[in-house]
Amino acid sequence: MKKPHSLWQTLERVPGLAAVEAEWMALLGPEYELAKNLLRPNGKYASSYPCPAGCGCAHKVITHSTDDIVAVCRCEPKRCDTVELKRTDIAVYELNWNALGTVVASVLQAFQEDVPVDGLPMTRRIGTYSPYAGFRFPVYLTIQLEPEEFQRVVESLVSREDRPFILIAPTHDLYRPECEKLLQRKNARFFPLVDLLVCKDDGLFPIDKTADIILADFRSVVLPSPEDAGSMVFFPTPPDATWGDVSIKFKDGHTVSIKAGNASGTYNYTQMGMADERNGNPTKQWKLLESFATAHGKFSWEHSDATRKNQKRREVLAENLHNFFRIEGDPFRWTKDGKAWEASFKISYVE
Repeated sequence: MKKPHSLWQTLERVPGLAAVEAEWMALLGPEYELAKNLLRPNGKYASSYPCPAGCGCAHKVITHSTDDIVAVCRCEPKRCDTVELKRTDIAVYELNWNALGTVVASVLQAFQEDVPVDGLPMTRRIGTYSPYAGFRFPVYLTIQLEPEEFQRVVESLVSREDRPFILIAPTHDLYRPECEKLLQRKNARFFPLVDLLVCKDDGLFPIDKTADIILADFRSVVLPSPEDAGSMVFFPTPPDATWGDVSIKFKDGHTVSIKAGNASGTYNYTQMGMADERNGNPTKQWKLLESFATAHGKFSWEHSDATRKNQKRREVLAENLHNFFRIEGDPFRWTKDGKAWEASFKISYVE
């Protein structure tokens, strides 16, 4: 397994990220076979062709007819022979942004996107990194040729985004201390592909240990600590969880056992943000949640704790639960007959 330094460095050397196959092959060497899955023909044909003899000039392409194409040395006097070409030889291949974005999004376990960024050439939003529900961080990929161009991209993204983000580029080579300072202001992080991706002989791109460390550092900066000493702790709800994935079981009047996807834990009412600030006792919302548990998730006027005040309490309880789990949508709904509230999650008392 080896890191494809040539591949990532080459991306920062090819203007427009487009060239004929022969040029890509010359630049990438043995890594071309790995990289060609990230290239695609763009429907254009080149007006120049790299010199097969290595004289250093780009030969001029002259098309006499579909079957009569030649590349002529531009040097004076000419140092190389005229080269006969096929039409396929002058087809232009460009970087397939979506293909590369798919690889990067998979490595970061991010939701894939492919959206060009207005006003920023060679820059795309390729995904959203969401380690837990309620936390979504844009992932950008930029491929520039000069440090000044790279810094302009950083400056623009920092001014546009109101939240932390991840910026991807092929290498460290264009990354300057000024860029690092700008990103730190937003708690944003820069990940070079040369550190994020590795190439195996079969062309797969698994994440390596360096990337794990970088992502862990990013999460430590942008996410609340699970051991937060505040009134409500951080529950690690999976990013794709719905209310139907949540299970709450009361162990006693103060403590519940919670599961949501692969996340679980035991929490008390204070840790769930439902302690009365005046005396530290459980709030009315906690008591209402307990009533839902005793009724196996349904609450009607027949319940012993029924009162008109529960309408407002239910609304506040829904907000409490949303703040704790960060799952979208109402955690409560009306039953089909419209005679009771029903929890959208599983709730009960431990028997």
